[in-house]
Amino acid sequence: MSATGVTVYTTSTCPWCDRVKDYLGKAGVPFEEKRVDSDYDAAMEMIQRSGQQGVPVIAADNDVIVGFDQPRLARIVDRYGKPKRAPLGLLAADTESYFGNHPEIAATYPDGTRGIFVGEVKVGSVADKAGIRRGDVITSVAGKRVKNMATLDQLIDTLDSGQSVKARYVRPDESDETTFQF
Repeated sequence: MSATGVTVYTTSTCPWCDRVKDYLGKAGVPFEEKRVDSDYDAAMEMIQRSGQQGVPVIAADNDVIVGFDQPRLARIVDRYGKPKRAPLGLLAADTESYFGNHPEIAATYPDGTRGIFVGEVKVGSVADKAGIRRGDVITSVAGKRVKNMATLDQLIDTLDSGQSVKARYVRPDESDETTFQF
């Protein structure tokens, strides 16, 4: 058994072995590679664990996967992959379209306020813990202007669990900065 919990048995000429390694690597799953074409003991270990002589074979705990079986590999990713970042936890709309449809609300904000208008904040979420509330307009994250939800998603998607980032927001009566802690 690998110290990482996941062992991938491969050969140097197997393209499916490369796909498995890429898939696990991109998902942040640590694994030990054992080359069965150059290591007799690894080949015997693979056969004993899986009953298979072909590669790739992936062994994790008592689970053995033969080939590139993506649904089963996804379960390994869930178990051994890097922790997923918490979601921001808000529903929002681009201010351009929201304020265009609700000029009476737009009139309560400083002229030129642009970003995303927060319509709902999930209780206990990253946004909630940062003090974001319904009606806030998030204008920047990590020093970058937030033009729309797509921009915000792109900025947030680069973050990992445990990271924090500053965010600026505007309310009708104030503007301030907070920290999103993922």
